[in-house]
Amino acid sequence: MGFMSSLTSASFYLLGKPRSKELRKRTSIAMELVTEHPILFLDDPTTDLDLRTTTDVISGLKMMSRRGRTIIFSIYQPPYSIFRLFDSLTLVASGKVMFHGPAQEALEYFKSAGYNYESHNNIADFFLDIINGGFSALLDTEEDGHEVEKDKELSERQHQVRENLANMYAQSSLYREMRTELDRLLGEQKSGRSSALEITCVTPFWYQLGWIIHRSFKNIKGFPRIIIIKATITAIVAIILGTVFHVLRNDCTAVQGRAALLFLLTSFECITGMTTGELFVIDRDHFLHEHTSGYYRVSSYFLGKLLGELVPRRLLPSIIFTVIVFSITGVITDVKGVFTMIFTIMMLACCTSSVTLSLGAGENAAAVPTELITIYFMFMLLISGLSLYSVNLMRDLSWIKSLSIPHYGFIALQHNELVGQNFCPEHKTAEVSGCQNFVMCTGEEFLIIWDIDLSPWGFWENIVALTCIMIILLLITYVQLLVLKKKRYFKITLPFSFN
Repeated sequence: MGFMSSLTSASFYLLGKPRSKELRKRTSIAMELVTEHPILFLDDPTTDLDLRTTTDVISGLKMMSRRGRTIIFSIYQPPYSIFRLFDSLTLVASGKVMFHGPAQEALEYFKSAGYNYESHNNIADFFLDIINGGFSALLDTEEDGHEVEKDKELSERQHQVRENLANMYAQSSLYREMRTELDRLLGEQKSGRSSALEITCVTPFWYQLGWIIHRSFKNIKGFPRIIIIKATITAIVAIILGTVFHVLRNDCTAVQGRAALLFLLTSFECITGMTTGELFVIDRDHFLHEHTSGYYRVSSYFLGKLLGELVPRRLLPSIIFTVIVFSITGVITDVKGVFTMIFTIMMLACCTSSVTLSLGAGENAAAVPTELITIYFMFMLLISGLSLYSVNLMRDLSWIKSLSIPHYGFIALQHNELVGQNFCPEHKTAEVSGCQNFVMCTGEEFLIIWDIDLSPWGFWENIVALTCIMIILLLITYVQLLVLKKKRYFKITLPFSFN
């Protein structure tokens, strides 16, 4: 019971960093026990533990095996006090099975094969000596009358010993019994009588979602220096950009100046959106392990990562940047226009981020170069930027609007900013009359020239387009997480099992 109590204590440190090797080992086992799976795999759970802690761990595992769980683990050179607790033993060398069967029958099995066991020898060391080609235990090693001096001869003889052991096991009754049982199970699976294993969760969806969001925020708080640096850079760039447009304000080109500012804001959102591709990549291994262990569903993980990391990492910096820039330039004064602008920025940020997420969540994410995303956004921004100076260009390339995320965001921002604006009030008549070229006094004149619908639908059709693109790309991301298959890499040493 001491081991189980220790596991309970260790569970309180799951959100922090365990303070010792023993506690980290107990914590890792406790994490696997949370979901109460019938089968538990452990890779050398006694590494770096002292004898007392090792005994506690193995005794606790033995206790759980008596309650119906199958526990399979590897272990290196256990003492006899540990070995006697094993129910089943598997010895593997060079990728071949040397023995598999009841642990207490292993000694008699090798004795019957002609190997001498000395009573003072540790039984685990005896087995390791055999499967590694050690010749002190073989009866026939002294027949040659001399020792093997060359490494090549030693390697060849070790290989021969292992081949003999593997063949001996393949012809034994233990192998035939195991083969019969496996064939029966495989037959049941093929005939449909054996149901496939399903990942089950013992906690509800909302609990999983809240836990993932909490962990995401905790991870972000764990790097305050990076957060401060990013926030500082964002604020400095926003202040510089806002100051430049405030100083260069010109009544003769007020409409064009605002359109240029909105284009730069659109460019900022597209460029920063390309940095979110690693959202599902950096902890992919954790996701595969935790999901297959039943900690949470894919849906709760997906939504939790979006709400817990995408919002603070993308939306909040974008909103702060926009508010600073527009506060300095004094672009929009009414409350409705400000909130509409922030809503548009949020939609544009989410849509641009979903592009990189859809390409960075799958198993072959590394095969998709990020340069493709960069080329896409740069090309679309180039077309949108040139449209400020050439109306005919955008009309000739009208087909490209349906593929351009920057275009939808740019048009929505222009519609929100320019509709209802009058840039030639009576008190500015003198300034405007001094302009050499034709001056557009209202935002509607500018929008009509660029064939932008002045009705409310002219704004909402772009928002709807951004929403549809975002939903499609996020669905692609979610499907990639669903089909993501875990690649297991096993390090085989001496797998023992309780059953």
